[in-house]
Order: sequence, then C-alpha cells, then structure tokens
Amino acid sequence: MRSLVHGVYLKYIPKGSSILELNAGTGVDAVFLAEQGYKVNATDISEEMIDILKAKGKSEKAKIEAKTLSFDEISTIAENNFDAVVSNFGGLNCINDFSKLSNDLAAKLKPNGLFIAVVMNKICPWEIFYYIITLKFGEAFRRFKKQGIMAELNGEKVLTYYFTPGEFTAAFSRNFTKVKLFSLGLKTPPPYLLGIYNRLKPLVKLWMKLDKIFMGLPILNLMGDHFIIVMKKK
Repeated sequence: MRSLVHGVYLKYIPKGSSILELNAGTGVDAVFLAEQGYKVNATDISEEMIDILKAKGKSEKAKIEAKTLSFDEISTIAENNFDAVVSNFGGLNCINDFSKLSNDLAAKLKPNGLFIAVVMNKICPWEIFYYIITLKFGEAFRRFKKQGIMAELNGEKVLTYYFTPGEFTAAFSRNFTKVKLFSLGLKTPPPYLLGIYNRLKPLVKLWMKLDKIFMGLPILNLMGDHFIIVMKKK
C-alpha cells in the first residue's frame, strides 16, 4: 500500500521540491522522499517518533529537517514556500476540525502548491464484509459514528474519526481544490487482517495488482480502507 502512495507522490510532486510532512512517524516516507531528491521538513507530535526519524535519516541529513510539532503548531514553522504538504496513513483521522489546519497549510504553501493526504475512509467494503460474516454486526458500520471510535494506534487507543472523500474535500474547500482522488485498499484487505494475508498470499497479491489498476477510476475511488487525495492551493 505504501508503494502506491509513493507512486502518487512521485507523479504529482516535481523532483527537487520542498515538502512539509505531517504525522511523519518513524520517517519511512521522509527517508524515501529524501532519497528521491526532495527536501523534507518532517513533523510529528511524538518526540519519540522524531528521535527515531532523525536516527534513520542520518544519511540524508542535509535533506531532512525533523521537528516535534502537533497539527496546531504548523503555523510556527518559519518557512512559507513549500511546494507540497503530505500526510500519510490516517494521521489526519485523529482530528475532526480542519479549519485552522487548512488555513495554516495554505499559508505554508507556494501558489498552486499541492496537499496530498492519505485518509482512512468511512466506506470500507472489506471491513463491512468481514464483520458481517463474523457476525459482529455492531462493528460493521463503526466508521460511520460521528463521535469517532477508539482505535488502536502503535499499541495505544486513540480517538479516530473517519471521512468520506467528499467530507474531507469540503473541510479544506476554502483553501484547496481537488485535483485527483485514488482509492487505497479497495480490493486488498485492511492491514490489521493479517490472517487473511498469511492464508491467501497469492490471492492477496492479485488483489493488490487490481487495486493499482482500479485505484483512480470514478466511483471505485470513493471506497477503500483509505483514500489518497491530491489537492491544489487556490
């Protein structure tokens, strides 16, 4: 799944661009982007994560700057001319009010700068199907709860909100317009269903190939474990 996200980054963000990364985690994406020739300013709310990132990124130190910052602190970054902002694998699902963040990201981007976010989708056919066939009907539509749910993240329970692509686009519509939408994990089981991966590896590999083929198709790109949305600053 990560390789599909990286493919979108490489397609839409010109080489040599400066990138602001939100919820960078342990730096897997930051290191990849730096190795591809991008300059990365990586942020994460966890000081522990940033320490791991700094250790990983020593070989690309000149291209990675890492800071412990929450979403609310993005405005404190000195630079205001990033070519792109990226956020991978559902970090933005930890909040449900994007008004301040939308304004802050727009202020940090160059004119026509890009914002590429990977967001956990409210409509996940695999999850609905899995919980129905396991007779856990109360869990099948858990992502639709407006108040969010407590989901496990790195061994901790975190209040998590889910969004449709339309809801997410609307939340940033004051400052951004949608360029392209991709599904992620439409046919491939969500990562937490490791048992399916282990038992059906050949079939899962086929599903992954189909995901790559269908990820940008209208209607299909509205569903999946995550969606990748590419937006441009107005």
